[in-house]
Amino acid sequence: MDPLNGYRKTGSRTTGDRSSPHRSRRKLILFCRHPVAQERFARLLSKAGFDVAVSPELRLQNPDNATHEATPATLVILDCSDPEAAVEFVRILRIKQPSLPVLVLLPKLEGPHTYSLLRLGVKGLWAYSQAPRELARAACQVAGGGYWVPRELLASFIESILPELYGSKSLTPEVEISRREREVLDLLLENLSNKEIAAKLFVAERTVKFHVSNLLSKFGVHRRADLIVMWMRRATAFPWQSREREQNVSTRVN
Repeated sequence: MDPLNGYRKTGSRTTGDRSSPHRSRRKLILFCRHPVAQERFARLLSKAGFDVAVSPELRLQNPDNATHEATPATLVILDCSDPEAAVEFVRILRIKQPSLPVLVLLPKLEGPHTYSLLRLGVKGLWAYSQAPRELARAACQVAGGGYWVPRELLASFIESILPELYGSKSLTPEVEISRREREVLDLLLENLSNKEIAAKLFVAERTVKFHVSNLLSKFGVHRRADLIVMWMRRATAFPWQSREREQNVSTRVN
């Protein structure tokens, strides 16, 4: 039974109209303690096409008490001031709903907890200061299968895990790629620019652009960042199932 089905849209916490003719609206669960933020975020997300259900407590519904709903949640947004609590909650959510997209709002995007969240498969990470302006766009991107992670954070994270993941073959079994595409992919996963890749392979930059475009198409993503995160997630599959392993990972990325 879905542990997220028990959250209900109630009163002022939801701006979506139950009688709305738009049947394709996506269901979103917002975990947020503060009433003012609940109102503000729910309003922004409703305008973006989501039916928003709010939980003021950072816990999953007891499946035994959950009510059945026809539409499952397509996205979870977690507004949490305690990064450690966010990591623990996402770890539990990942066991219950391993494929559900998650976007996390934190006071600051820094420290080992942000890396732990990325390892747990969080597709979106955003800071409070940017939430009002970008939250709706980020939610649409993540709910649609994309990622919303600041480039600087992604670059530093990839740099931190390169020693343990270098040479990973985690993407290639599912997709047939050429030898040259494999070379471009290896360098792309090192977070090198097209110009830097071209210099290393002694080819023209436009040739690299051609191969990168083919790789994005073959793996079904739109941006280089999406491909890097996809590779990272598959290469570190299911770390949330072992608390001991997660503690070791946190030590390494400090």
